[in-house]
Amino acid sequence: MKFEYENFSCDVDVFYKENDVLVRFYDSAKEQSEDEIIDLVIVEPGYGYLLLKGDSALLSGFLDEIIFSSDALIEAAIEFLESLSKVSGDVYTPYHIDLIKRTTYLEYNGEY
Repeated sequence: MKFEYENFSCDVDVFYKENDVLVRFYDSAKEQSEDEIIDLVIVEPGYGYLLLKGDSALLSGFLDEIIFSSDALIEAAIEFLESLSKVSGDVYTPYHIDLIKRTTYLEYNGEY
C-alpha cells in the first residue's frame, strides 16, 4: 500500500487491533531482507508511525521531520490514517504527533 501526497510517495504497513489502526511509513527500497538483517545490525526504522485509538478517537505518533516537512503533508498523513479507520463518522479526533530528528543511535549486537 502507498501513501501519496503531491510529489511525495512512500510505502505503508497497516496494522489493525479491534478498532485501533497503526500505520508505519517507510521506503520499501531501503528495507533489508531477513538474510541481510542477520549479518547487519542496522535496520532502517522508516519515516514514522501514527496510531489511531478507534474507540476514543485519539491519534498519536511520531514522524521524521525531514520527510514530513510541512503541515500540509502531516495533515494528509492524518487524513490517510483516518480513512483506514473502522470507526466511521465525523468524530472529533484530538492528536499529538512528535516530529523527530535523528541525531544518533544505540547499537547492541551481542558480540561487543
